[in-house]
This record gives sequence, structure tokens and C-alpha cells, in this order.
Amino acid sequence: MPALQSSRQPASHAESTLADERMRALLRRCHRDSTPDVTRCSGRYGLFVQPHADDGYVIAAPNLHTRLRLQRDGDGFSGDLRCSESAIPLADDSLALIFMACAFEAARDAVGLAAECARLLEPEGTLLVLGLNPWSPAHLRWMFGGLRVWSPDALRALLTGLGLEIMGCRYLGARWSAGEMSAVDVGAVQIAGSPLRSGFLLEARRRDPGMTPLRVQSAKVRFGTGARAGSARMRIDR
Repeated sequence: MPALQSSRQPASHAESTLADERMRALLRRCHRDSTPDVTRCSGRYGLFVQPHADDGYVIAAPNLHTRLRLQRDGDGFSGDLRCSESAIPLADDSLALIFMACAFEAARDAVGLAAECARLLEPEGTLLVLGLNPWSPAHLRWMFGGLRVWSPDALRALLTGLGLEIMGCRYLGARWSAGEMSAVDVGAVQIAGSPLRSGFLLEARRRDPGMTPLRVQSAKVRFGTGARAGSARMRIDR
């Protein structure tokens, strides 16, 4: 299923949409709901990509030794590194966790960005993609904002095509208030699995095929010299 795209997609328009204070409130809620998924990931290095610099997007990662932070900057990223989205200057198989927050919605090269994620993940490494839910009524906040909004199915197809295994997907974030449909209820009680929530979190993992185990065969041991049992003679001197 292809990405759901708006007909108006200038780069500056998409970035200004994500920087809007109402969108920031939605994204902060999604980040907060993602915390349990991030904290259970462990390893040496983690990469966190966010739409812009905002301390409200920081998620605790106590089980990671070192974390790198990037934010959208024109056609690429800035922060701890300055690079393009399809050429992140890190070694292959070097990251235990990659957390992407609305990175594909504003990406100029979504396929190249996804390929970089697959390259950078270490075996059994985890990719968490936090995206905007195109089926939520909250899409009225961004539908004319120049964002390329991906559905969970479209992202699943993209990532599996790059050899990543999808581990699960769940809806999170704010939901529309039942009393007032003109605003998003950012403080609403979580409804697990509700497709009307403003965002979703898709988890993928790199699973490299291992070597085929061979059955260990014990060495054959020969007993005796091979002579027949009745061939031996005892000589008795009289």
C-alpha cells in the first residue's frame, strides 16, 4: 500500500507544520506513550531522530550506554551529527536501537532513510517508528501541512522489503474529545489499540539468518583386534 500523500508538499511547509504548537502537543503525548517501548531496549548505542529540537521529546533510555540525537534540518539532519537522511555517517551494524519520530513524514527520500536504518541496526537491533495515524480524526491538524503520512501497512511493506521483521504495531497518543470535536483531547485516558488515536508505534527488528547447525557425530570406537572369539588357544605345558 503506498504512502498517503498530500498534494502540497513543500519542505518548509512540512517543517512548519510539525513545529506548530498544537502538533508539538500531539507529538509530546506520543513520545510519552512510547517510553515503555524505549526503556526495555538495551545495548551500547542508540539513535533518536525527532522532527526538531525540543526537550519535550526526550525519552529516558536507561539501558543504553550512549545515545545520539538528530533533528530535521532541511534536506538532512543536524544535532550530534550533520548528515543527509540517506547517508548517516555511522558504521554498519552499530546501533542497538533506532527511534524515528515523524522522520518518514518529512523525509525527502523515505526509501533511502529506511535502508539506512536497516544498515545501521546490529543483529537483533530494534527499530521503533513513531508515525502519525492517517485514520485518526486528528489528521485534520496536518492534512494540508505538506506531510507525507504513511499508514502502518505501508511502513510494514517498506521495512519488510529491506529484510526487517515486524514485531508489532500499536496505536498511541491523543484521541479526539467526545464532547468537543474541534480540538484534540491531549490529556485523554489511553485506549489500548484504538485506531482513532493520533499516532502509532511500529516495532521492527533485524534478524540475520544464522548458520545451519550440523549434527555432531561421535567417533566410532573399535573394540578388540577383530579376531574371532574361538581363535584364541591357551597352551598348557605338561
